[in-house]
Amino acid sequence: MAGLDDLSRGELADILRRLRILETASPLQNASIGEDGLRVYGGGVINIENGGLVVNGTATIHGVLNADGTINFTGPVSISGPLTISGATDITGNTTVAGDLDVDGPMTTTGTLSVEGVTTLTNDLNVTTGKVRVGSALTIDPAVDGGGLSFSSGAKLSNSSGGIGLQLGGAVSGVTPFGAFMGTSGANILTSQADGIVGVTGKLQVGTLPNTTQAANVYVDANGNFFRKV
Repeated sequence: MAGLDDLSRGELADILRRLRILETASPLQNASIGEDGLRVYGGGVINIENGGLVVNGTATIHGVLNADGTINFTGPVSISGPLTISGATDITGNTTVAGDLDVDGPMTTTGTLSVEGVTTLTNDLNVTTGKVRVGSALTIDPAVDGGGLSFSSGAKLSNSSGGIGLQLGGAVSGVTPFGAFMGTSGANILTSQADGIVGVTGKLQVGTLPNTTQAANVYVDANGNFFRKV
């Protein structure tokens, strides 16, 4: 038996009840979006205040991605286009560059920089502290006599007496703005540009000489100067 419609009660109360349910409902609290997706247009935005955004699939951005806060990447990051960084960049882990690396501004590396390919410098290379090692045979060391080259044999090419000298053990030879020198401990040969003198410290020995019956014509004074007697 069908119920009777009580016309004396009216339906306003039921309409208000359903309107109140709609006003207090949270339809998007546990919402799902299917294959048609979600479109925000007309200048609208999606504002996440206290929660987060989790993307388990793929996020594709065709416009501009602006980030004011911190971005943390824990997995691989692939960038196929140009990357421009105008601020400071701190890299605490290992960095591998397989292609060309162009650096227009200062770059500070506190760890070890390993370059396996050919390196071309079109400007100065300034080494403020430390040494420059070329293999195991050659070292450029600013601490060697005001700057010099050290070789694995023990020899060194360095600043000496305002000129340049080559030294191995106790033997040394070199040139200065005033002349040239060659010697060892206790004996040396020194030339002077100022007066054309060649000085010898220590004994002067000459190897096998041809014999002659001519009279001696060399005189040595008290200062060790040689003269030809005429």
